[in-house]
Amino acid sequence: MQQVRARDRVVGLALVRAGRVLGLEPFMADLSQGIEEYFAGRNCSLLIEFTAEVAGEIDIWHRWAARGLVDAIVLVDLRIGDPRLAELEDLRVPAVLLGGPELQVPITTVQVDNAEGARAAVRALADLGHDDIARVSGPRDMAHCKARDDAFMATCEERGIQGTVVEGDYSEDSGRAATRQLLTGRRIPTAVVYDNDLMAVGGLAVARELGVEIPGQLSVIAWDDTAVARLAHPALSVVTVDVHGLGIVVGQAVLAAMDGAATTTYEVPKPTIRLAQSTAVRK
Repeated sequence: MQQVRARDRVVGLALVRAGRVLGLEPFMADLSQGIEEYFAGRNCSLLIEFTAEVAGEIDIWHRWAARGLVDAIVLVDLRIGDPRLAELEDLRVPAVLLGGPELQVPITTVQVDNAEGARAAVRALADLGHDDIARVSGPRDMAHCKARDDAFMATCEERGIQGTVVEGDYSEDSGRAATRQLLTGRRIPTAVVYDNDLMAVGGLAVARELGVEIPGQLSVIAWDDTAVARLAHPALSVVTVDVHGLGIVVGQAVLAAMDGAATTTYEVPKPTIRLAQSTAVRK
């Protein structure tokens, strides 16, 4: 008699993204590829769905659970006072959080030191002589954005730098809007740190429109070492995180959680700075 093979296990990843952030942005594309690479040959696959709000993500989870579609869930972009943690506890589905040490949570976590990345960016720009630095953040209700904001402002204060934070939503359009606000205001910064590569690309476009030379008049650092950052013109200096490698660790963590491993924390290398063509010594 032919033996019936059990179905492969499925891990669900629901992403809350604004309407202007279509598809997978480079960070999530690299992350999901890393997860899938680890799943290859281990009878496991990744299911990704999109929604416009956190409530929609919770609805997706309940649909998955009711239909038995997933065996585990990956949680990203933890919010302050996030309702999803309680929902996960009620669902009783193995879960892994990709996040930082900002909030203690009762599930396995792959921990990224977001604060150190922000500190490193300010230090690198200060060493280049910049004393007025802006930051274009992601949505500030996200725990990792708040951690970056706090570390950015604290390090600016330590180094005697004028620091400013403008909120974006990770889309290229929000990077354009934030950069136009910064470059047409009463006090124009000499450097900007963007929370992702897409917003930085939007910022580069606005700087060109306004005749602001990069890096001669404005230095730019973007978060994450992606193909977009490397192919931008000029090539972007970045807060380096091995996003593909991060995905592999998430894959390891979620498979272990499905196999009954105890709740634990996986730490990955701290972010560093790689300077490229978009930064220069302040003239």
